[in-house]
Amino acid sequence: MTDIDELLSRLRKLPPIQVDAELSASVQRRGRRRVSAGVRKAPVASFAVFCTVVVYLGWALHFTSALY
Repeated sequence: MTDIDELLSRLRKLPPIQVDAELSASVQRRGRRRVSAGVRKAPVASFAVFCTVVVYLGWALHFTSALY
């Protein structure tokens, strides 16, 4: 057995922890708030990725056409 397997087997033997209802509700509220907040937009990064892809595909097309 490896050290990781022994550690996992010892962790499985531990009794489960009872989470406080107030803590659970707080974590769920924070999670819902984060999910509903929306995605931050990064137009400059998106444009940079788009330009990189277009340049790479143009290079690949040029290189491939030079083979024939």
